[in-house]
Amino acid sequence: MNIGDNVVYADEEGLERSGILTAIGSDKDSYNDLKLKDGVFLYKSKKLKKYVPVKPKSLESIYIEVTGFGNKIDYILPNELIGIF
Repeated sequence: MNIGDNVVYADEEGLERSGILTAIGSDKDSYNDLKLKDGVFLYKSKKLKKYVPVKPKSLESIYIEVTGFGNKIDYILPNELIGIF
């Protein structure tokens, strides 16, 4: 999964929706430079000066922007993703 992929996710009512993954972000200040590469969330480590995987305990701070039908934008958590198509 990468930015630009078509994804399927569960909305707040549990219904399946689909759209294009358009961006990722985080509410943590230390994750201000994020990437998504082959399904792995990466952040730029200031200490190591390279991209490293986001720690599992910090995945709750990551959100995904999905643009769906009619340019409707949803913000979802990684665990709400069902798959790609």
